[in-house]
Amino acid sequence: MATDYSVICKLGGYVNSNPELISSYPSLDQSLKTEILPKCFPIGAKTGDFIVEKYRKYVVLSYIFRVNQTADRDDIFSLSVLLNKKDKTEIYKPVLQSLIDKLEQNDLLNEHVLTKNQRAIFEGMNQEKNVTISNVLIDLSKVFKEIKSKILKPEIKVKGSFL
Repeated sequence: MATDYSVICKLGGYVNSNPELISSYPSLDQSLKTEILPKCFPIGAKTGDFIVEKYRKYVVLSYIFRVNQTADRDDIFSLSVLLNKKDKTEIYKPVLQSLIDKLEQNDLLNEHVLTKNQRAIFEGMNQEKNVTISNVLIDLSKVFKEIKSKILKPEIKVKGSFL
């Protein structure tokens, strides 16, 4: 299992703001950016929502969350991963939520930290390894292991013969 792309979108907390794609890793072509924005940040998305959409050969899994602002209203972001259709979104949902929760607990949840560390987050999710952001360890390997043990059932090996 692996993600092919990681996308960060934002809806600013100011009047007349519109969703915008602020970063992707690996980089997307401009034409793809306009196509994928409504899949990553659909109209009506609320904080705490998980959005699952189909896009070409991918399943787009987005987690919507709030980033507190001192002025105006809070910004709303989506962190999205483009998965192969055969991958299970149930595995990635808790991983995304755990990542965002850990950043928020350590006052690291902001646009700069997300975009600066997007590659490390992408690689951590692909390789199911831990990510360190501003000296804070985010134990993604443990989350992956726990979720997989609950969701993925081991295949039963049948022994003997049947007549």
